Amino acid sequence: MGNLIKILLSAAIIGFIFYKFPMDSVWDTILSANIGLLLAALAFQILSQTVAAYRWSLIMGILKFDHPFSFYFRSYFKGSLFNQMLPTSVGGDAYRIAELTAHGGLVQEAFYGVFIDRIVGLFGLLLLNLLANLIESDLLPEEVFWSINIVILLAISGLIVLLLIRKVHLLQRYKVTRFFFFLSERSRLIYRTPKRINQQIGLSILIHLLSMIAIFGIGHSVGINEPLVTYLVLIPPAILLTILPISFAGWGVREGALVALFLLIGVDQTQVLAMSLLYGVILILSALPGLYFYLKSKHKYL
Repeated sequence: MGNLIKILLSAAIIGFIFYKFPMDSVWDTILSANIGLLLAALAFQILSQTVAAYRWSLIMGILKFDHPFSFYFRSYFKGSLFNQMLPTSVGGDAYRIAELTAHGGLVQEAFYGVFIDRIVGLFGLLLLNLLANLIESDLLPEEVFWSINIVILLAISGLIVLLLIRKVHLLQRYKVTRFFFFLSERSRLIYRTPKRINQQIGLSILIHLLSMIAIFGIGHSVGINEPLVTYLVLIPPAILLTILPISFAGWGVREGALVALFLLIGVDQTQVLAMSLLYGVILILSALPGLYFYLKSKHKYL
């Protein structure tokens, strides 16, 4: 029922957008997009997911999950497949946890590993957006600029607090707070040295930068010839909204957010909508290797 509601909400938002926008112009823009740039965008998106799989493998290795990188590579792409294409009750993160468990890992430790992987990924996106906002501080209206950056700073502060919770041993006694205490302990185990912290943050920034370059290529393929830093300012807030579990794979929410944000700098809404739809297609195409890995795998969780 939850997935049905998400699909219906995404369909409703997209239907409203299709009703309000000149779709003939949008389709013409899509059909006239530069194929070379779209292929390059697909390559960068796949590369982004490959680096993300490598980062996850480093995290799980510290948590004593003894698997080769090829295992995490396949599992990560299978998770992407679930996130992008399959309206099941099993999300991509849940699939990765189930696969780790099926190969001998403890459910709790697998959960912590996947959760921490998500957290450091979020941290990288927030940090990249903050740096771009500081470089291009005059791009957005002042109230929007400060609203976005305050949210970013609060989120980053929350992540730092999570690392420090382990010092409050009282939290270990209560069931409600025990999860955060042990999550903080595992996080500290992974990020106990400056080398590990720099490595994980660096990889997280690289992952999102590659993804932003993919969207940058898609945007230029439809005529949004803005510099990369403009994309680094405008795209992350839209991506953050798609994380909210209110739509199917972010469809509808992503389109509405991107149109609203790019309108603030005067970009044609037709081009923005075309870019967003093409990005959704690129995400699906980049997840297709996961379909092959899933069909070849022995363990299927559907």
